[in-house]
Amino acid sequence: MLETVYSQKMKLLLDRLRCRIQLPDQFADLENRRGVLPAQALDMRRSVRLYCPGKLLIESFASLPSVPRNHQYVVGYSVDISSTGIRFLHDTELYPGEQVTLWTSAQQLTCTVIRCRRLNELCFEIGASFTDEDPNAESPQDVENPEHDRGHQGEDFLN
Repeated sequence: MLETVYSQKMKLLLDRLRCRIQLPDQFADLENRRGVLPAQALDMRRSVRLYCPGKLLIESFASLPSVPRNHQYVVGYSVDISSTGIRFLHDTELYPGEQVTLWTSAQQLTCTVIRCRRLNELCFEIGASFTDEDPNAESPQDVENPEHDRGHQGEDFLN
């Protein structure tokens, strides 16, 4: 029952927020990718990565003293996941050490940003590791005006 309530609330929030990411050509077929990511020659990963394309909510807040941020929710897009971390797309640059909470259709994930790479003006590829911290929240808060920054205009991402 709780899973159903969580899923319904996530769907409502995702429908209410606009994704501002401009998808680069290299991710044009992302929604069709499935299975294990192929290993690369110098890949020294600790665990296997699986494609998991889909929308998610990114909750950001001021977690680094030198990076002032307002508490906000934005729509992002997951790329792949492993047992230790996740790669996702965001419309804003994040810095190593920042903490974010990702709200997927199934669960809440607290992460620490490890790397960030700019793909275009409105798309950053973020690599984050899962933290051991459990925020003990059951679902995202209702936000009256979730899009604090209305400077970005564009089409919804993969809708």
